[in-house]
Amino acid sequence: MKTKFLLPMIAMIFAIGMSFANVESNASSAIGFIQTDEGWEQVDVGCETGSNTCRMYYSSDPSEIYVVHDAPGGNPLKSTSPRPFKVLD
Repeated sequence: MKTKFLLPMIAMIFAIGMSFANVESNASSAIGFIQTDEGWEQVDVGCETGSNTCRMYYSSDPSEIYVVHDAPGGNPLKSTSPRPFKVLD
């Protein structure tokens, strides 16, 4: 008799627990624009509000660091980190 009550209760507890475990991974990412030799390019970086200028580099060329802007020719985005973000090609 206890198992008929216990199994559905455990399933309900797991269902409630898993609903809190699903978090969007791109909640803190921002759309920005960088200026390359070919023109302005849209990128998805983890810039947030902060006191540092948001910068990024591509994993294929870590020596080239770009400043991330809010729009083509716009203002630079801010970041909490002084280090540039790594973006995969």
